[in-house]
Amino acid sequence: MQSAAAPTRDGPAPAWPRRRRLIVALVLLTIALSAAVRFAALDAFPGHVFDEHYYAHDAAALLRGDLGPRGAESWRPGAARSAAHPELGTLAIAAGIALLGDGPWGWRTPAALAGTLLIALVYPLARRLFLPPVWALAATVLAASDTMLIIEARLAVLDTFVALGSAACIYCALRATSAPHFARWAVLCGLAGGAAVASKWSGALAVVAALVILALYARRLGRRRLLAAVAAILALNLGVYVASYAGYFLSGHSLGDWLHLQRSMLGFNWGLRGSASFASRPLTWLFDVHPIWYKFVEGPGGSTGLIAIGNPLLWWAAALAFVILGVQALVRRDLHLGLTPLLVALLYLPWLLTSRQAYIYYMTPVVPFLAILVAGALSRVAGRRAAPCAPQALGFGGGALVAAAAFGVAGLGEGLLGDARGALWRGAAAAAGVVLATAAVIAALRGRARRRAVAAALAWAYVGATAGLALAWLPFLLGYPVVFEYYQRLTWFLTWK
Repeated sequence: MQSAAAPTRDGPAPAWPRRRRLIVALVLLTIALSAAVRFAALDAFPGHVFDEHYYAHDAAALLRGDLGPRGAESWRPGAARSAAHPELGTLAIAAGIALLGDGPWGWRTPAALAGTLLIALVYPLARRLFLPPVWALAATVLAASDTMLIIEARLAVLDTFVALGSAACIYCALRATSAPHFARWAVLCGLAGGAAVASKWSGALAVVAALVILALYARRLGRRRLLAAVAAILALNLGVYVASYAGYFLSGHSLGDWLHLQRSMLGFNWGLRGSASFASRPLTWLFDVHPIWYKFVEGPGGSTGLIAIGNPLLWWAAALAFVILGVQALVRRDLHLGLTPLLVALLYLPWLLTSRQAYIYYMTPVVPFLAILVAGALSRVAGRRAAPCAPQALGFGGGALVAAAAFGVAGLGEGLLGDARGALWRGAAAAAGVVLATAAVIAALRGRARRRAVAAALAWAYVGATAGLALAWLPFLLGYPVVFEYYQRLTWFLTWK
């Protein structure tokens, strides 16, 4: 007898598979749009921006083989300008230069690719962290809308490589806790963690997080398998780290030189002191207190700049969700609920203990988990059961248009179209947003589960508003000129100017 839930040959497919296919399509669309934003006009600034001065230069030196001993400090990597971090991120930039030439596209393409892969990893990460498909989609959209992830993926700097390695390491650890191929995922966890650490030492936070995940599931894994996994992960971390220095050793350096270099890196990173105008206290990062203008130019075409800033609507909501969900998880002793706040804590809170000079872009590896954290909070507010699609879609569209009108496609209005047409654009966007938001409420009220549908519509309106704010910031992420008044509209606080 045919099951009542099974599709018939001639009849329509069941509702859940259709919804699942729609969610997958929207995830793929989000990834595609993220790639477009990360790869668009990578040559908008033809010269080095901010720390590209170090990493793009050192990648070119690596390709020339110009890392050999020279001068009194023979342990230093030759012509390299920086000896502060391991080599894997620089190797990735060097691969881009080898393929696309020693120019902006060569320097920046590897980071753009890594940033796109990072967004693609958010959905499976969210599913492994117990989010239903629709809220894993929300996490993906929130991560794709984060301004810090966008700007760091458009420059030849290291933090996106650390973030990708960190997310992959934690994902593999999560897979290892439940997959039949435990050894395979433990090995992949070690390799991914090694890639994070071999890009920057701060990648070690992800390795610690992965080991904590395995420890939490020690009873399921068994003591012997757990100890074997820990040993394998640590050994692979070390192997990948040392292998990243292949060019250094092939240029004539000895093991003693390498150890001297590591001691120098330790001294530098432990007591780093840089530009006070860029530095900020880690406690302020989650609240977006002190973003960094990597570049700002005023010319006849308008104001052009690049800013490292987190999406305020995402980061501020994450601060609230971190406290609420963390407390609930502790009170209820709910591992599923508490795992994402725990991961955020392991990746972020250790920075609060440091005395070195620090910068807000160090938050890059934490952001995907902030997005998952907020999506998890939204799922609890709106209900984890699937709500009707129409209110959610209308809520998202309304939130996006209202935010875009309030903040800026404001900027794409006045900034690119001029005052009069910009004002008309903002008014039209605001009106359309209100119409969609109203339609979302009406559609929700007509459903059976009214309260759940309204809550889902409002939750997706927030997701839409976060995406709308990201659109408003795009000119200062892509390097497009806008009128100075637009810059003033977006810089809400004195510390943002």
